[in-house]
Amino acid sequence: MIQISEPITLKKLSPLIQKLPKVERERLRESLEKESQLDAAILLYQEDQVTLGRAAELAGIHRFEFEEALAAKGIVRIVEVDSAEELEARIAPIKRLHKSKSGQRRSQEL
Repeated sequence: MIQISEPITLKKLSPLIQKLPKVERERLRESLEKESQLDAAILLYQEDQVTLGRAAELAGIHRFEFEEALAAKGIVRIVEVDSAEELEARIAPIKRLHKSKSGQRRSQEL
């Protein structure tokens, strides 16, 4: 295990970063930008300022990837749904309509 005696600052990292090859510096910059983009999108989502889909779009990733990122950071999504009784009450008219139409088809076939 590495023990750090004092905090690492950008000032201390800068000379080390400058020693990296240009390609590696660019990859590091892109990685940091992507991570900060994701963090900003997560923050907006947590504050209910954007939907999950919009947050994923802002982060530049697919919605499922965004959900995985939330889970990886220990952020739980709570989805509210109606009770089973309320859903059944809404579905009942559709079921009746479906039954009546299929009954009409059978009588026409006979």
